[in-house]
Amino acid sequence: MEVPLARLRIFVWLSLTATAACATSGQVPDRSSIDSAIRTRTHAGIRVEGTEPLPPNVAIDDGLTSEEAVAIALWNSPSFQAALADLGIARADVVEAGLLRNPVLSLLFPVGQKQLEWTLQFPIDVIWQRPKRVAAAQLNAQAVGERLVWDGLTLVAQTRTAHADAVIADRRLQLMVENADLVRRLTSITEARLKAGDISELEARTARSDAARVQVLRRASEHDRDLARVTLAAMLGMDAGSDRVTAIAGAAVDPAVCGPEPARLEGALAARPDVRAAEIAIEAAAQRARWEQSRVLTFIGILDGNGTGAEANLGPGINADIPIFSRNQGAIGRAEADVDRAGRQYAAVRSQVIADVRSASVRVRQAEQAIASWRDEIVPSLEVEQRQAESAYQAGEIPLYAMLDVSRRLVDGRTRLLDAEADLHRATIALERSMGRTCQSR
Repeated sequence: MEVPLARLRIFVWLSLTATAACATSGQVPDRSSIDSAIRTRTHAGIRVEGTEPLPPNVAIDDGLTSEEAVAIALWNSPSFQAALADLGIARADVVEAGLLRNPVLSLLFPVGQKQLEWTLQFPIDVIWQRPKRVAAAQLNAQAVGERLVWDGLTLVAQTRTAHADAVIADRRLQLMVENADLVRRLTSITEARLKAGDISELEARTARSDAARVQVLRRASEHDRDLARVTLAAMLGMDAGSDRVTAIAGAAVDPAVCGPEPARLEGALAARPDVRAAEIAIEAAAQRARWEQSRVLTFIGILDGNGTGAEANLGPGINADIPIFSRNQGAIGRAEADVDRAGRQYAAVRSQVIADVRSASVRVRQAEQAIASWRDEIVPSLEVEQRQAESAYQAGEIPLYAMLDVSRRLVDGRTRLLDAEADLHRATIALERSMGRTCQSR
């Protein structure tokens, strides 16, 4: 049996060597590569290893900036951590695609005059099928990696928006407190004039009702602030009831540093990970189509042996499907349809990118114009009118309702200015997301 065993070893070794030599190479993304891609675009990275609840050099006791919120979200967001599990699945698919089917050993025992017979079957078609299968799996893993980078950028935008909402909620509450102080001062003036007999009880009651209305609005603003903090804490993967999450405002991003709109479009089409993922998806679909086409022919190599001792015989053979009725038409047609669908999805993604950049640019311009009007013209004029009206009311020159009307319009103007600033902040965040990077990273 020494010669047959030697031939068996040579047969198996040649088959494995040929298959391994045909394996394609390619970079399969991991957490480190995802971290590097996101860090390049946002200056914040994901958790590669470790179990610390907060990233290094981040402290929340002194208030939470937008940059710190982004760092914590990428590090600790439960939804993003769940999405990162897709990376492990994609890498496992690459490993599965590279595995060889196990040889099949058939053994027939000698009974009576029958000799011992055995066959060893090994798939030969893996020599030309495996490289295509591995290439398709690797491309799919790369597409998953790009989509995870895009998910990370989406999380960054959502976190920055939630942080901005928390900051705006604090400022709106502060504005309502200032308004309450103003109404309280007016109420004191009203009570003094009532005691002096300058106004009637009906006019004084109007002032008290307005003060009560402002207190209701102030309490509603407190609830809005608490809700914004809870929402931000939940997005960061922290205790939703934690009172430590206090958002503090940072330097506003000037949309002008993002460049003109043509440059924004060009940069978005070149930098957005979802565009690259759509491109890779086309390549992966084409590679799967090639793999399905290679499965038309299947060959099984056979090593057959029978007999014992010096009378043992050993010889090769082959087992092949004859593609008369089935030539894998269904799988090939499906793979070709996947290629067509991937191409159309790529066109849809490019169209969406253009729409995102242009719509965000329009929102930025609209918010900038609104801020200019409210900050430079309307609010300053209302503040002057408020001072003049208060002096006139105290002197008894105008009725109370005129004074309250001016006060309400001033509060409304300051609120509209705050809303315009919030809209500009959100539009800038949306613009940066549409470009696939923060504007400071250029």
